[in-house]
Amino acid sequence: MWAVFIFIMGIVGIILISIFGNITTTNQQDYTLIKNATEAAMNDAIDRASQRAGFYLCFEKNVNKNANGQYEFQSKDDYRIVRKAYNRTLNLKDIRGGECEFIQGEVIINKDVFVESFLRRMSENIYNNKSYQVTVQDVIEYPPKVSIRIDTFNTYNSSEAETLEFSTGDFAIRNQIDAIFEEK
Repeated sequence: MWAVFIFIMGIVGIILISIFGNITTTNQQDYTLIKNATEAAMNDAIDRASQRAGFYLCFEKNVNKNANGQYEFQSKDDYRIVRKAYNRTLNLKDIRGGECEFIQGEVIINKDVFVESFLRRMSENIYNNKSYQVTVQDVIEYPPKVSIRIDTFNTYNSSEAETLEFSTGDFAIRNQIDAIFEEK
């Protein structure tokens, strides 16, 4: 009698270890994929032309500076970036009643290139038995910062009626990454 109980408990234990081990391993693989894809996409999105030629950071006159002499912006709507075209000076219509500071040699990224590169890298490395919902929450060009959220839905669909398949059901695992660009 006790032997049957111990045998059943052993089977239940192996099933639970298998389920939670699969969830943990899959989540770690997804997080590593998101982290690596974000880092590579940020490197792809560096606007080398604007970094070399410089760009204008335009903002309203009432923006405060902190103790270090750096401007403090409350949101990305407080400023805008005007990329300098080759051999062009800043046009007065770009200022719109504010000030512009010329910045050269600083890293700036392109939003569209980042999103395209990130989605391409993610799609090349995802698993076929899952559904992914990618939400690019925020991409700030200068200073480079991105926020991405990915929800992973495990879906197990059995097309063969005679195959007995153990299913853990549909559940979502959320991974979120906020990254800033660092260079050496």
